[in-house]
Amino acid sequence: MTQLQAQQAALVALARRSDSAVFHAGSQVWVPIETVAGLAPDGSKKKQRTWQRGVVQVLHHQPTGELLLDVRTEAGQELEGLPAADCCLQNERDDTVDDLVKSDFLHEPGILHTLRVRYGLDSIYTYSGSILIAANPHKRLRQLYGPRMMAQYRGVPLGELSPHVYAIAEQAYAAMMMDEARQAILISGESGAGKTESAKMVMQYLAHRAMPTHTQHARLEGGGGSGGIPRSGSGPPGAGGKGHANGGLESAPIEEQVLESNPLLEAFGNAKTSRNDNSSRFGKFVEIDFDAGGRVTGASISTYLLERSRVVSIKAPERSYHIFYQLCAGASEEQRQELGLSEAAAFRYLRQSGVYELSDVDDAQEFRHTLEAMRIVGLQQHHVDAVLRTVAGVLHLGNVAFSDNNSDEAVVADGGSMAALETAARLLGVSDVGLEAALTTRAIETRGERIVKRLDCREAAESRDALAKTLYARLFDWLVAAINKKINSLGSGGGGANARRIGILDIYGFESFDINSFEQLCINLANERLQQQFNAHVFKGEQEEYAREGIAWSFIDFVDNQDCLDLLEGAAGASGLGVFPLIDEACRLPRATYQDLAHTLRSRLAGQPRFGAPKRAQHAFVVDHYAGGVCYTTEQLMEKNKDFVVAEHAHLLGGSTITIIRELFAADAAAAATGGAAADSIAAAAGSELPSPRKADGKIGGRKSAFMLSSVGARFRKQLAGLMGTLGQCQPHYIRCVKPNPESRPGSLQPEYVLEQLRAGGVLEAVRIACAGFPTRKPFRPFAQRYALLLPEAPANSRQRPTSPGGGSNGGLALPLTPTGFIDWFALSEAQLADVCRRILFASQLEGWQLGRSRVFLRAGQLAQLEGARGRRLAVSATKIQAAWRGMEARQLLRRARAAAVSIQSSWRGHVARKEAARLRRERAATRLQATWRMHHQRSVFLLQRRTRAAVAIQSYVRMAQQRRRFIRDTELGKKQAARAAAEAARAAAAVTIQAAMRRRLAQKKVAQLRREAAKLRELTAQRDSLAEERQQLQAGLAAAVQRAERAEAEVATLRAQLASLSSELEASQVQLRTAQAAAAEAVTAASASAAVAAQAAAAAELEAAHRKAAQALQAEIEVLRQQRATGEAAQAALEGEVRELQAAVREERFQVEALAAAAQQKEAEHAAALEGLQAAAAEQQRGLGSKDAALAALQAEAIASAAALHSEMDQLRQQMAGQVAALQAALAEQHEQAAAAEAERAAEQAAAQERSGHMQSRVAALSERSQRLEAELQAARSREAQLQEELQAAKRAASALQRTPSKIGAMSPGASRTLSNLEQMESPGSIPAVPAATGAAAGTAPAAGLSAQRAEAVEALKLAAVQRRLPVVPVPLGPAGTPLSIPLSSWLLCESLIRWAGAWQPGEIVTAADALQRGIVDAADAGGLRGQAYWLACSLAAGGLLKFRTVGRREYSHLLRLSDALINCTPVHEALGDSIAEALPVSVAVLLSDEAKRVARRRGHAPVSPGPDESPGGAAGGDAAQSPWRALLGGVSNVLESLRAEGVPAPAVRAVAWACLRYIDAELLNALLLRRDCCSVSAAKALQAGLAELRGWVAYVGGECCSSEEADVAIERITQAARFLVQGKDDCMRKAYSGVNIAADLTRSCPALTLQQVYRLSEHQHDDWLGSEGTSGRESMALLQTLKQLMAEQRARLGGSGGSGPGDEEDEDEEDLLVEPREAFKLPWRVLTEAARCFVQPPAAPAGGSTPARVGSLAPAAGTPSTPMLGDSPLRRAALSSAPRLPNGSLPAAAAAASPAVQPAMSTSALLDTIGQACLAADLPTELRGHPEFTFLAADAEA
Repeated sequence: MTQLQAQQAALVALARRSDSAVFHAGSQVWVPIETVAGLAPDGSKKKQRTWQRGVVQVLHHQPTGELLLDVRTEAGQELEGLPAADCCLQNERDDTVDDLVKSDFLHEPGILHTLRVRYGLDSIYTYSGSILIAANPHKRLRQLYGPRMMAQYRGVPLGELSPHVYAIAEQAYAAMMMDEARQAILISGESGAGKTESAKMVMQYLAHRAMPTHTQHARLEGGGGSGGIPRSGSGPPGAGGKGHANGGLESAPIEEQVLESNPLLEAFGNAKTSRNDNSSRFGKFVEIDFDAGGRVTGASISTYLLERSRVVSIKAPERSYHIFYQLCAGASEEQRQELGLSEAAAFRYLRQSGVYELSDVDDAQEFRHTLEAMRIVGLQQHHVDAVLRTVAGVLHLGNVAFSDNNSDEAVVADGGSMAALETAARLLGVSDVGLEAALTTRAIETRGERIVKRLDCREAAESRDALAKTLYARLFDWLVAAINKKINSLGSGGGGANARRIGILDIYGFESFDINSFEQLCINLANERLQQQFNAHVFKGEQEEYAREGIAWSFIDFVDNQDCLDLLEGAAGASGLGVFPLIDEACRLPRATYQDLAHTLRSRLAGQPRFGAPKRAQHAFVVDHYAGGVCYTTEQLMEKNKDFVVAEHAHLLGGSTITIIRELFAADAAAAATGGAAADSIAAAAGSELPSPRKADGKIGGRKSAFMLSSVGARFRKQLAGLMGTLGQCQPHYIRCVKPNPESRPGSLQPEYVLEQLRAGGVLEAVRIACAGFPTRKPFRPFAQRYALLLPEAPANSRQRPTSPGGGSNGGLALPLTPTGFIDWFALSEAQLADVCRRILFASQLEGWQLGRSRVFLRAGQLAQLEGARGRRLAVSATKIQAAWRGMEARQLLRRARAAAVSIQSSWRGHVARKEAARLRRERAATRLQATWRMHHQRSVFLLQRRTRAAVAIQSYVRMAQQRRRFIRDTELGKKQAARAAAEAARAAAAVTIQAAMRRRLAQKKVAQLRREAAKLRELTAQRDSLAEERQQLQAGLAAAVQRAERAEAEVATLRAQLASLSSELEASQVQLRTAQAAAAEAVTAASASAAVAAQAAAAAELEAAHRKAAQALQAEIEVLRQQRATGEAAQAALEGEVRELQAAVREERFQVEALAAAAQQKEAEHAAALEGLQAAAAEQQRGLGSKDAALAALQAEAIASAAALHSEMDQLRQQMAGQVAALQAALAEQHEQAAAAEAERAAEQAAAQERSGHMQSRVAALSERSQRLEAELQAARSREAQLQEELQAAKRAASALQRTPSKIGAMSPGASRTLSNLEQMESPGSIPAVPAATGAAAGTAPAAGLSAQRAEAVEALKLAAVQRRLPVVPVPLGPAGTPLSIPLSSWLLCESLIRWAGAWQPGEIVTAADALQRGIVDAADAGGLRGQAYWLACSLAAGGLLKFRTVGRREYSHLLRLSDALINCTPVHEALGDSIAEALPVSVAVLLSDEAKRVARRRGHAPVSPGPDESPGGAAGGDAAQSPWRALLGGVSNVLESLRAEGVPAPAVRAVAWACLRYIDAELLNALLLRRDCCSVSAAKALQAGLAELRGWVAYVGGECCSSEEADVAIERITQAARFLVQGKDDCMRKAYSGVNIAADLTRSCPALTLQQVYRLSEHQHDDWLGSEGTSGRESMALLQTLKQLMAEQRARLGGSGGSGPGDEEDEDEEDLLVEPREAFKLPWRVLTEAARCFVQPPAAPAGGSTPARVGSLAPAAGTPSTPMLGDSPLRRAALSSAPRLPNGSLPAAAAAASPAVQPAMSTSALLDTIGQACLAADLPTELRGHPEFTFLAADAEA
């Protein structure tokens, strides 16, 4: 007992120690929160677990050993007593993990948080090992797709770039080509998760991958579609081997046919559901075949379980299949009349849900796309018409309704149903009577007789729906078979056993709804099968991983769902005990119901562990699937499983006049005729064979029944078994599509919703299998870097050489150190790293771990223990560091305080002494100032006394003069005052006289104004009277019209009376006639008729005819009168309306005139009153004039102002009255002119209509003419394309004949062969391979179009002599003191021939000849490799320069001037040169940023590399230079430049190509950073900085031969800024963004060459791995990313507001702003090309003193700087001087020019051209040209 207690105590202690090792105070954990999320299938409450972040506060150890945690959540909630087993540790960096297996802790909350973080960053793809998880973004992310992104993933292994669907497709393609094994890509997910789009992207990538490289580049330059598939032309050999199989239609490439099958099948098999607007209602498995070269040769499509019930039954908010709505919306008028179509709401099958349109989808446009897809896949027009007739027939069948007659027999309900029945019969090619009989009757065969039974209304409706479903399902199968017949590989050399095949499975995911039926049961069966295969594959992958790493492993248990499959399908030994067998058994019983089926299932499967019977739903059952329990209802289960074909339906449609429908039911019709069973499948295309309905012995089955039953479930299980067998032969690749939220909102991910999908997709099961063994797998180096501090004597941060941490018998563990004193982890070997990892694990006291060959394998929970130990060690170390820091800080503070006290004391004493000295100085200065002031004051007093005596004498004289002037002034003032008073009196009298005259004048003006206003009033009154008279006239006219109408009514009444009398007379006559006829009949019968009776009968007949004519005439007259009456009534109504309008207008005008008159009278009264007041005031002022002069003046001014105001007011009133009168007159004139204006307007409209008609006719004629012209141009372009294809094929055959090792190289792609030839040419720089003669022969077999035979022969001879053969370079002497100029003989010969031909040929012939020569140049450049392209670059520049200078200024040679520009800017040659340079430059980030590069970067410390004179270009002289991975890249650039110089390319062009090479390297490296997360680490960025420093050193070493340092900095500015941002810039921006500081200015300053999208991607990928640093928090990273998103949104808003791209275009701009096109760098500027061409035609001039000419343009060489070594010490310069080549401008290379004497201009340009011509004529010209009649100038010029 004591021993048992001791064991229990030991176990408790062990558990406590283990939990304590995992958790500690401050650990960040996930806390589970359980909520109720509805009811489970069995009726119980369904609990749902969510997770919240939290931090451990306190740990509680229980006596039982259990550990409880007190946790505070991020919401501030305190949770106490949580079991530690229920909590999960958080991962540190979820934002940088793109593979869930690489996470530190694999559990549900970690997986969900990682997916949510990545989804918020628009990183919708995430790996889980080899499984790709794709979250539907519900928005367009154009930056993630397209040809450029496809090109980035081409040939890249899985995991090197960011997760992407392209990476899975590339992995499958590479495995197929390498292993020659079949591959399968399995795509699954629930509805709306994006399965269809993912499948289309996989197919687009495979089609893009199968194309040659040059074709992809052409598509990329031309802005091709996302698929990268050419829309016209033929594909590679074997790809389009069908020819013109479509009856003369042009055959599309096989890749395009495969891609276009997607929209066609989507139209017929996709529909809107409650979860997805484009949900696939069928499963699809596409197999694409490839040949040995990796090109597509064919494909096949298999479909599974089309949802047929959707054709006849839908509910809101769903729709039926898209094709129905597309046909109703997009059919033409002719098709509508032919098919009887109308709106979708007119058909019963479509209006059940009330949803007819989709948001952002145009059904009419989609219908056109569907028709185009039919054309591309090869359906002929009569097939398309038959398909559309069948679809329309299904719609019309739905409109046929039935009702019961008196005998309860079904009959067609009404006329609309009968019309629908007739239309459906016509469209289906059968009789309407036969169709009605097939729908309403059923035949039962018994022994010896055949009984026809009439169906009731319900049975007839079921028969109709069964026919519609069967017809649509078989039409869908026919389409699939037709597509397969067109795109299969049987006709192109493939076969069924082809190993190079990739299958793409787009199948429905696990489904569980509120009501689950037969479809969900079949879907979940398929998912159970796929899950079993998935589990086995994941388990196998785990075992392979352990075996590869050499891990001793044991069997890993995983959940096997075989018991669930046995429950669904029945075990092998228990036949019939399964859900599907029992359903089939119930379907075979004649009267079985769904209640019987439910009872059978519940009773016979009750003992199965996976089977359940819910208590609430008595007619349902539950199956416990791998993803959870699903409750299925038995209602409609049997009906959906019965795939019966009614014999009457088969017999009727088997005799249809439409071929396709007859083929669909041919086998069933034969079986029905003989009483056999229906066929399992149908013949789907013309020429295919139907599976025979007979048995193996050739006899037809003996069962005779009207219902020919075949189980849908049995057939689906058979198809599923075949699919699983196919998948068993393939290597699988998995894509799990996830729908982030049920509402399909972009940017929102619900963890609980996603968790259910991950569980259903098997991702969690795969994680569980991984966790069952060794879930944590860390590479040695990162593991040692992170956990080295757990060693007893960790040397991680020590500056001394570390010793053995374990202190064992092996002695000290010597580890290499960096110059800064840290461990150089990159210098350790794998064995050393493994030893360090082993010591760490031993020191941590963990058990069960194992070391593989490259990784550490840890058990579940052991990484958490390591993290806990690391956290505690860091906490202890932090405490020690803090203590030491605080002590050091306190001591420093004390020392600073003491020093400060001494400093303060000395300063104070000095201050006091200085203050005392200043006081003494002030006292001495004050004494001196006082003495000086007293002296000055005494002197001033003395001088003042002396001046006072003179002042008194002066003042006496001044006062005397003032008194004298005052007396004289006073005596003259009296006289002036008297004169002033007299003058003022005279002025007052004159003012009175003037005022009186002024008032009189004003009164006269007022009277005249009043008289004029009275006259106007009289005129208005007269107008009013005239309006009244007009009104009376109109009333009189109205009365006359009324009288006329009354008279017409009277006449009508009279005529009616006459009509009544005539009618009575007619009736009487008819009575008499009948009487006479009766009498005549009696007389004839009695054979005693007399002549009187015959006359009476004739008279009666005449009387009746007369009465009839009179009645007709009277009726016609009545009709005329009725029309007249109607016309009169209309005229009367119009007149009454006009009268009412005129009355209203007159009344309104009268009111306005009366109002104006009243206003005028009131104004007159006011004016009179004002005038009287003024007169009274004037009189009063005159009486008081003498005493109030000043007041009088003020009153006069006031009176004048008042008068002016009154006058202005009166003027305004008059103007208003005049305006109103004019408005009234205009209104009256407008009313009088309305009739005339209306008439004129109608005439104008007629004229305008005629004019528009004529204009439209002219436009139609112009458009027709333009269409014809475009068609002609299209035909010419097609013929031209065919010719180019023939030339290309001939060139390929000739190139393949030149290869030396056909056994290996022949199997390679054209791009690989070209690369090998380039490498061979690079190894032998002195040789240029000649163009094969076969190329010229193939190109010259046909004469050039538009030339005569002789001239065409001359062009071909010139091409053969000067283009396809390399002619020598002719040295042109420039005088006795000049250096010779090198001119390619081919350039001069081409130029001279064109100039001589231009004098005798037509311009069009010259253009044709020039085009042929340019094509020959391009072909020669393509076949010549890098050296050949450099040669033709120099030749095209020389030819263009010579032609331009020979023809400039000459009008007759203007077309040659344009040809010279085309030769100078020969874009195809430049593109070929760029392709060769790109292939020659090994820009591989796997090498440039390898571990070796990082180690070199650490040792150098990023110092710039500047090689000395004795060092090789590409590195320093030390040991690191020999190991530098950048040496090969820089050597490649040097080889390219040396090749250009050796071929005579001018210096400006060489410098431009050098700059383009640097720009190309910049673009490639930037794209690698944007696409590869591993390249965005800090160590990689620092290695990149070291490499860029080495590149700058190479530029400084090469100097003027390449480009200046400033130009090199501009060329690599983007990658330089990106590396700087990764090392330093991101951390600064992150801290500012987290603090809320605007970072736009910082980004503009630090990364001006990068776009915001590029900075965002760099920030998303960047992670810190430098010296094991901790990095930054995820919150700061998220803050930076959110800030960048906001800046990008603001940028788009600014562009949209300034007329830039709109919101629809922002997704198109993302791709352009993210990746850069590297080959854009090789587009040479026109200015540089013209300068390079000028070097051949201008005399070189070197300034005196021996200096070289200055460089032209922006690529000019900078002067040598002290830090840049001069060119004289360059090895390249010494090599150049040894052979002494001359540049095309006549100057030596830089070193020779520096040492050569001065060269002065010796001749003019014209003289130089003559010299060039003479030198070329004297050279060795081709002999075949001298005797040709078109080249006589060569012999003549030579003789001259």
